[in-house]
Amino acid sequence: MICIFIHPIQNIVKNLFTKTFRLLLPALLLTVTASAQKLPKIQTASVLAPANVKVDGKTTEWNNKFAAFNRTTEVYYTLANSATKLYLVVQSNESRIIRKVISNGVTLTIKADPKQQKDGLAVTFPAYPKMQRPPYYNLRTPYVEVRDTNKNNASADSVVNAYNGDLPSRFKMIGVIGEPAAADSTLSIFNTEGYKAAGNFSHKSGVFAFTFELAIPLSAIKFAADKPGYFKYTLQVNGPPGDVQTDGNNRMFYIAPDGGRVDIGYAGPNSLGFANPTYFSGEYTLAR
Repeated sequence: MICIFIHPIQNIVKNLFTKTFRLLLPALLLTVTASAQKLPKIQTASVLAPANVKVDGKTTEWNNKFAAFNRTTEVYYTLANSATKLYLVVQSNESRIIRKVISNGVTLTIKADPKQQKDGLAVTFPAYPKMQRPPYYNLRTPYVEVRDTNKNNASADSVVNAYNGDLPSRFKMIGVIGEPAAADSTLSIFNTEGYKAAGNFSHKSGVFAFTFELAIPLSAIKFAADKPGYFKYTLQVNGPPGDVQTDGNNRMFYIAPDGGRVDIGYAGPNSLGFANPTYFSGEYTLAR
């Protein structure tokens, strides 16, 4: 028989760490929540895109700031424009929302006149060919295993670099409805019509974030006739591409376009959130 003796001091330290973490967790969450509460739910102002804007999924030229945080979709976002492009920047630092965004995509629908159902543009990113499964990225924080901040940051750096190196091979398509050049409702990332999109992972103190940027040529957008440069929009974090079902073990799943089963997880708030689209609507007037 092998006996393992744990010194009482170790138990004391472990309990102290656990209690301290539990006490600090609400404060950490409160800090994040307070930061989000400072932003409006829906963007209220026009934003002129930075002169050095680059569609790469990084927020450096945006000063790492956003115009709004929408609690329905749980994403930060900014709509901005230059003289020729409309830009959308979306970010989430919640792993369950990141998974939903990467798997199902985000759709920006623009309508100069919502009454005209055919007069609009809907752009989705990321979009996937029918036979391609969305990628899965493990976003579990390294703090679960290691309590050394430097090691955690180094670990997160390695993970982020690996994921960002993989993204270009996954994100090859932009979904576009209302663009004559997109005969099958998709465009290549390398299209010549002026649409651009890119995603990028980052982290702060081991907490992962995912950001994507989208550029749409203003020439593709129909504006209200009586309000030059004005349109209404809907931003939707999509649900899965197939009907969601529940099996005998209470696990939710859907059948992907390639015919295979994709498990979502046991029925619960997170799985239901993944399975259902969330959206909000707003208005935007081009910055001059």
